[in-house]
Order: sequence, then structure tokens, then C-alpha cells
Amino acid sequence: MHVLVEYNKNYEDVCKELSLLNFIPVTIFKLRLSGKLEIISQLEKIRELKKRINPKCSAIQVQIDKMENSTVGTVNSLRSEFDIVIGLGGLNKINRFFLEDTLIDFLRDPHNVIFRNKMDFIHHQNSGINHVLCNLANERDIGMFFSLNFVLGQNKNIAKEFGRISQNIKFCQKYKVDVLLNFAISNVNQIKTSSQLKKISTLFNLSSQMSSKSNTLLGDVINKNKFRASDKHVIDGISFK
Repeated sequence: MHVLVEYNKNYEDVCKELSLLNFIPVTIFKLRLSGKLEIISQLEKIRELKKRINPKCSAIQVQIDKMENSTVGTVNSLRSEFDIVIGLGGLNKINRFFLEDTLIDFLRDPHNVIFRNKMDFIHHQNSGINHVLCNLANERDIGMFFSLNFVLGQNKNIAKEFGRISQNIKFCQKYKVDVLLNFAISNVNQIKTSSQLKKISTLFNLSSQMSSKSNTLLGDVINKNKFRASDKHVIDGISFK
């Protein structure tokens, strides 16, 4: 099973523990789009770090602080360097931008409140996605990554976050959007077996079928992206033997 791993001081210990379980770490590198010169500097550092630690699989998470004309091109160019591209969600316009205009593989935590505290609607929570965005995700083959890191944190809004994720999972199941429900692992306590993750997924009313798919989704997307980059791929659904 492939799992996402944060690069921090616990990285080596986490990778050792994962190897004992025959899990494959997918190392997350983080890029903040906050201006052209800053982006160039960040990418140079990310490439140096990636070369030094030489991960078997890599992912890059993109956070948009500043929208520019070149933003789409910057995000889409990352596919050639990383196995997985993740857009960090938040504001509704950011979620829509990632789903409508970019070639990301996953939108992470569309209910994210790092940009501002979201105001809920009268009859339902403002969870960052709706039927329109779910249809976009389905049509463009983009999955939703809901990180479980908040569960082990000291978030005062844990009940609200749980409710928003549950609401989003209902949307995803209704509109057939792939769901990745797991930790972005930053310490060994966040490593969970597939059976543990299936039990956790029942708390969010994730169907058994989608729960099973969630455990293999990262590996499936990585393999699909590698095939798309190969000489055998022509367009989706057509290939040379």
C-alpha cells in the first residue's frame, strides 16, 4: 500500500516503520505559489532535497497564496517531475480553479480553513465542494484527499471538521469521485494498517467498496501516471502494445 509521508525530523523513522509493514512511502514536497521569483527559489530547494533523499515515489502539494497568469502552467508543469500532484483546497474559488483548470491528481481538504474561517450556510455546512465541483472532479478524473491529521491534533473545531468531511464524502459517493482517506503521515503514530483505515472510514460513512479503493488509490494513480508518460500511451483508452 502506498501512503503519503510528510518530510520532517521524523521522516527516517516513519520510513523504517513503513518498510516493516511493506508500505511504500510517497514523500510530500510543498510548494507555495506566492510570486514568480519565490516559486523559482522554492523549486530549486525542492529539487535539491528530492535529489538528496531520493524517494521511491514523490508527491508535490501546491498551495496558492497569489493567483497569476502563469499559475496554471506552473501547476501543470509539475506532473513531469512528481508522481502525484496535490492541490491544497480552501477558498471555494481555489477549489474550483484546481478542479477546472489544472492537471492535479487530488484536491486535498477542500473544507480547509487556513485561508479564512468559512461561514456555514443556513441549512448545511460550507464544506468547500458542491455538486458542480464534484461533477468537474469526476469528469477530469481528480480524486479528493481528506487527511485524518486533525483527529490526533488539538483542533477545537474537530467536530465541525468531522462534519464537513462527512458531508463531502456524501457528495463524492453520490457523484462517483474517488476518495483518499488517510493521514499525511508526520510521525509513526499516524501509521495505520488497511484494516484500521477501513474501521476509521466507517465513522465517515464511506462505503466498503470506496474504503477498499481508498487503500489502493495512491498506487493506482501513480501507475496510471507512469503509463501516461510512457511511449505506449496515445490517449486515455488507447495504447500501443
